[in-house]
Amino acid sequence: MKSLLDLVTLPHLVVAHRGASGIAPENTLTAIGLALEAGALMVEIDVQITTDDQVVVFHDPSLERTSNGHGEICRSSYEELKKLDAGAWFAERFRGEKIPLLADVFQLIRGKACINVEIKSPAPGEDWQKRIRLITAATTSAAMMPFTLFSSFHHDSLRYLNSLQLGFHTAALLPSGDQRLPSLVLQDTGCQAFVCSLRELTPELGADIAAHDIFTGVYTINTTQDAELALLRHARGLVTDFPERILAYLAAREK
Repeated sequence: MKSLLDLVTLPHLVVAHRGASGIAPENTLTAIGLALEAGALMVEIDVQITTDDQVVVFHDPSLERTSNGHGEICRSSYEELKKLDAGAWFAERFRGEKIPLLADVFQLIRGKACINVEIKSPAPGEDWQKRIRLITAATTSAAMMPFTLFSSFHHDSLRYLNSLQLGFHTAALLPSGDQRLPSLVLQDTGCQAFVCSLRELTPELGADIAAHDIFTGVYTINTTQDAELALLRHARGLVTDFPERILAYLAAREK
């Protein structure tokens, strides 16, 4: 299995956004499994913390959009979340899909791919440093640190991670409205990689990426036209809901 340090040497890296979320319910074991079957070498997921300090894989702070639950995850225990359905909202054939623990995802991808764990911006008054400690503890206890990239729009979280001096790999997501060049964002945060949307990836940013040899991921790349533009502007990580499609495009492009 390639580590993160191996992946950054590749000319292109397809990152499955919340798993193969274009064809299966996002952030579920099925979506992640389909991404692995397609050949994605990295899977991006989101995590939340329960009342009993469990790290679960889920995008939104509230349950309504992608489950049959209601309310905020931070006010639910893992035992409560285990009873919910996280698949039927996407399609009836996924009924019975559960909200997984981060540990479940580590077990599934171990030896097959690396993982990008997005750390969400904190709620007002939240002890976000405790949340980071829970996430990183789950990562180190699973011996997945060499295979895990932490990313966030919340740059204080990234600075805190990098200050721990534990060898965590980090990527700075560009916050909305932030006009800084990637090289300045990395200088400010201490991160090793940069991530932005395709809309934000201007020719000026692309030139800065090339000039400083910055490993850059761009989201969300679901068409061949978007992939071409991202590559033209020196992005190497293509974050996509359809990993099989983008992998096929890259394979054809390299023939």
